[in-house]
Amino acid sequence: MDTEGPPRLHQSDVNPDHPGTSGIWTFVFIDMVVFAILFLVFVTEKFRLPEIFRTSQAQLNPEIGLVGTFLLLTSSWAVARSIHHVRVGNGRIARLELEIAIVLGLAFVANKFNEYADKFAHGLTPVTNGFFTFYFLITFLHFLHVIGGLLFLSHCRLRMAGELGTANYRKKIENTGHFWHFVDMLWLFIFPMFYLTGAAA
Repeated sequence: MDTEGPPRLHQSDVNPDHPGTSGIWTFVFIDMVVFAILFLVFVTEKFRLPEIFRTSQAQLNPEIGLVGTFLLLTSSWAVARSIHHVRVGNGRIARLELEIAIVLGLAFVANKFNEYADKFAHGLTPVTNGFFTFYFLITFLHFLHVIGGLLFLSHCRLRMAGELGTANYRKKIENTGHFWHFVDMLWLFIFPMFYLTGAAA
């Protein structure tokens, strides 16, 4: 199988054995371990201070978290579709899908910013209690990941016209896609951990 490939990729190249590079997989693994430790400490503290965590979680709006989930899931789907169209050399659709992903990511940022503003307006800050310390720490770290992912997606969008069809660009957008899917996966843990358990309490 020709691993270098022509400027326009063939259909046989659509499902490569090793998408992306080893660097992004290493980064995602390390980042995943960091968040796993934070989640574990959060759960430990929740068992230690159940009443504080239960009453604090009740002050979060699950609908806001659900909107964020929808935005990230849909954005992640658009990124996956964009990568597919990059692999088959369909630049017009790939660009459109990437733009959709970016807009949805920006909508998530706006949604989270409004949520933070509402919490501060009601006097809820990282020093209110243990629950809100974890809430602001974990969700803000995730928020920074979203910002970073949007910068990577925007870079891929800007470079698409000149680099589409090259092996370097294909790896670049695959790496960006892996990171964006990881950001999405993190939210799928954060959303129920902070919003749904409080709603059920």
